[in-house]
Amino acid sequence: MKKLCDVQNISFSYNKSGKKESPILSGVSFSINQNEIVGILGKNGCGKSTLLNIISGFLLPKQGSVYINEKKINDYSINERAKVVSYIQQKNFIIPSYYEVQDFILEGRRPYRRFGLYNEEDYAGLENTMKQCGLENFNSRKMVELSGGEQQRCIFAREIMKQADLFLFDEPCSAMDIKYQKEFFNIAHKVKESNRSTILITIHDINLAVQNCDRIILLNAGQLLYDGKAEEIPCEVLSQAFEVEVKDRNDNGKRYLFY
Repeated sequence: MKKLCDVQNISFSYNKSGKKESPILSGVSFSINQNEIVGILGKNGCGKSTLLNIISGFLLPKQGSVYINEKKINDYSINERAKVVSYIQQKNFIIPSYYEVQDFILEGRRPYRRFGLYNEEDYAGLENTMKQCGLENFNSRKMVELSGGEQQRCIFAREIMKQADLFLFDEPCSAMDIKYQKEFFNIAHKVKESNRSTILITIHDINLAVQNCDRIILLNAGQLLYDGKAEEIPCEVLSQAFEVEVKDRNDNGKRYLFY
C-alpha cells in the first residue's frame, strides 16, 4: 500500500511569556497510507487539533517534519497544498448568507479555476459529488436554510470537489445527532473507495472510531500511545489514555466499548 503522509518526530509547544514552555506534542511519529480512514483519539488537551494543524501546514512544529507524497508540507505553495490536503475545521467555518448550495459546493474547485471561470469538467464533478452526498435536490436552496447536519454534508461535498489526496477533519461529528454521524461516515467510505483518498479525523467517541475507522492513533499527554487496527485497540490502553476504566463486549460480531 502506498504511503501518503509521513509524520516524523513532531514536537510542539506554545510560548508563554515569562513561563516555561508547555509541551503539547512530544516526539510523535507515524505514517498514513493511501485509502485509509484513520481516527485520532485522546482526551481534551492531548494535542489532537494541534497535530492536524501541523499536518496541514498551518502550524510549524518546534521539531520534526511532515511529508505528503514524499514532499515536505511547507514546501508546497498555498495553491498546491489546497489541491493535496483538504482541512475541514468545522468549529470555525462561517458560511455567508448569500450562498446557494450548488455555488457553495462548486467553490471547492477554486484551486483549479483558470481566469476566474469554471469549466464543463467542474460542473460535471459538481453533479456527481452532489449525488454522492445525497444533495442532488438541494441545488437552489440557501445554505442558511439547511439544518446543521445538511450543512455538514455540503461542507464535505465542497471539499470532495478538490479531489485532494488527504482529508483532515477536526471533530466533525461532535455536534451531529446519530443519523448525521452515520451519514458522515457513509460518505467518508464512499470517498475513500471512489477517490482512493485518505481521511484523518479527530474524534471523541471511541465507539464511533472503532466501528468506522480502519486505524486508530491514540494520543496521551502529547505522546503516541497506540497506532494500530481500530478493532484491536486494547481496553487497557484506552483506560490509560482517558483515565477511566474501559470494558468491551461483542454483539453480533460488533465490538462495543463502555465505561
